[in-house]
Amino acid sequence: MKLKLIFNITVLFLMSIGLQAQIKGTTPVANQEINSTGVTRAVIIGISNYQNPKITDLEFADRDAREFSKYLTSKAGGSVDTSNIMLLTNEKATAGQFVSALYWLMEESKKDDQAIIYFSGHGDVENNTMNQPGFLLCWDAPSKVYMGGGTFGLIYLQEIISTLSTQTQAKVLVITDACRAGKLAGSSINGTQATASNLAKQYASEVKIMSCQANEFSLEGKNWGNGRGVFSYYFLAGLQGLADRNQDGFVNLQEIERYLDDKVPDAVAPHSQIPMTVGNKTIVISKVDPDVLKSLKDPDLEKQMSVTGNKGMESSILGLSDSIILRKYQLFNKALSENHLLYPEEGAAYTLYNQLKDVADLKKFEGLMRRNLAAALQDEAQQAINDYLRADPAEMKKRWSFDSRYAKFPEYLEKAAVLMGEKHFFYGELKAREHYFKGVNLRLKAEQTNNDSVLLKSALAEQNICVQLQPKAAYAFNEIGWCYYGLEKYNESLNYYKKAVQLCPQWALPWSNLCASYRQLNDFQQSEFCGKKALEIDSLFALAMLSLADSYRDFKNLPSAKKYYQLAIQTDPELDFSYMNYGLILFEEGQYEEANELFKQFNKLKPNQIDGLINLGQVNLRMNREKEALEYFQKVTSLAPESDDAFQCMIEFYFHFKYWEKATTMLEIYLKKVPNDSFAYYLLAAVSVHQNQTEKCLIYLESAFNTGFKDIDLITNDHAFKSVIGQPEFQTLKSKYFKSDRK
Repeated sequence: MKLKLIFNITVLFLMSIGLQAQIKGTTPVANQEINSTGVTRAVIIGISNYQNPKITDLEFADRDAREFSKYLTSKAGGSVDTSNIMLLTNEKATAGQFVSALYWLMEESKKDDQAIIYFSGHGDVENNTMNQPGFLLCWDAPSKVYMGGGTFGLIYLQEIISTLSTQTQAKVLVITDACRAGKLAGSSINGTQATASNLAKQYASEVKIMSCQANEFSLEGKNWGNGRGVFSYYFLAGLQGLADRNQDGFVNLQEIERYLDDKVPDAVAPHSQIPMTVGNKTIVISKVDPDVLKSLKDPDLEKQMSVTGNKGMESSILGLSDSIILRKYQLFNKALSENHLLYPEEGAAYTLYNQLKDVADLKKFEGLMRRNLAAALQDEAQQAINDYLRADPAEMKKRWSFDSRYAKFPEYLEKAAVLMGEKHFFYGELKAREHYFKGVNLRLKAEQTNNDSVLLKSALAEQNICVQLQPKAAYAFNEIGWCYYGLEKYNESLNYYKKAVQLCPQWALPWSNLCASYRQLNDFQQSEFCGKKALEIDSLFALAMLSLADSYRDFKNLPSAKKYYQLAIQTDPELDFSYMNYGLILFEEGQYEEANELFKQFNKLKPNQIDGLINLGQVNLRMNREKEALEYFQKVTSLAPESDDAFQCMIEFYFHFKYWEKATTMLEIYLKKVPNDSFAYYLLAAVSVHQNQTEKCLIYLESAFNTGFKDIDLITNDHAFKSVIGQPEFQTLKSKYFKSDRK
């Protein structure tokens, strides 16, 4: 976002006809309209990129001009014919083209027509004298010696306006936004301020609407209409009807003044920018079209924060006599641009701001510095939320991998909120997001520790604070759903995913999450519906394909499951669990080679994921690849040496490849760790059978039965146990622990 520096008058509406001095005791004429008859013509100039590199470029001056032209041609702006508008932007806005357009306006205008002149760009003087009131700088302006060409003198502009208003008797409307900051010839003598002051003197008898008070900066930036001047942004919204306080279908000067006073200062806080109007408050400046007003989006819905550029501000600061302060200010801007915000503290923007905020020479810039710092602190978190709401695959992967950015977001947002203060319009949103990311971090940490319930409950507490502060934060309700899902409270997760969908019905992610929760609750019909709804919203949303495939797998519709796993892999080759879960289907079907390849793909994406390594070990066991199976199981042991998984992998490996002594040793060690694992006792019994140790086998079988082993058929149908089953001791054990099937 860049900066417009406006010290006095930025926008002037000049109405030479119908503005008479008010005589004491007489009744004023109410609601005088700008133009009720005649033809409207306009010359509209907007220059952001100047030819001369020594003149500071602006950012959105040309866009403001185009938006004003678009307004005039719209139904709300009077449906002005495009043939009656001369729109010149950037390189087309040369001095020659500007002069030619103005003469066209004079030649074509007739009595009672409306003549509009709009200029958005730089204004400056070379010498601050009464004989040089200033110049509007066209695209081909020189960096100095303005009288040499490429400019248009205000004195000539006034002559044209006077001719139109007095001689032609047209209604004249002049809008100039020519008082922005920049590196200009008159910077050292406050040329921009002098130009604005002279504009005010020349047009003193006219109606004026100004974007800010004297000596204030007028801001522009991407957070207004994706790139507008804040004044222009709200001004057009007001003209189209949002300023029509009494709802009479007209917007007069008083109403636009009140609307701008309500909106602009709040939007730019803590920076100070207070619009100002001068003139007959009953003058009607626009007629409201009900249909346009009905469809008009409230600009407040787009309120965000972003860094405001300061090219122009630097030209005002370069004259500081204290070189140390100047250097610190430059380092502050450098730190902002390099995203060096908090740490390391030395040279960080936050550190430098605290060193500069009380410097007298920088006092009028302090609010803007504070705003820029706060905006930078929250910007990355804001972008992460925006990408999340788009279900952006890259952002989703950053979350799943617990990207390091997430750890810093809460502190950054906390600092931003303190900088803005509790009265700022964005304070509640900043605090809400602070708690949101605290909760996200806790939930992600919980997932790394097998869904630790304590962490998940703490995450829920943070998200509940978030939704109290921002009851419409769909992303927070979705996160609450994730937490309940991790706690295996699937009904609760459904409730919060549904709230997210209600608030943001075109967000595919909560629909996909609903698919997963309904699957856990064995509601296949709803699971399928939600998964397909997610794909209806976003046909390339691979996570929804995965959720739908998982649902089909659980409900034994394996052809459909395979289809959606394949689609997920094709759409997003890095969506790891598509490989894992598809591989499990093929594994269960005995397609070991195909399953092995899918498990390998999963392992490439998640090389240290325990379940993936176990699956690779298992499938290689089935294919009797001893070396490969051992390699994967040993990797599990190296990653989690004391885990049940590590013991069970090696036990199964030794058992499968008939390393009976090693299997026995590993099982005995494991049972010291988990003494009531009935299946481990069964395996010891099986090992004993293979070693022809019938007595030991019976001892281990009794321990298995005593600790809860119930699968008697596994034993009786195993040919290896044939010699044991015939023993009277086995029949005694069977009678003791298993009831007869006879009635």
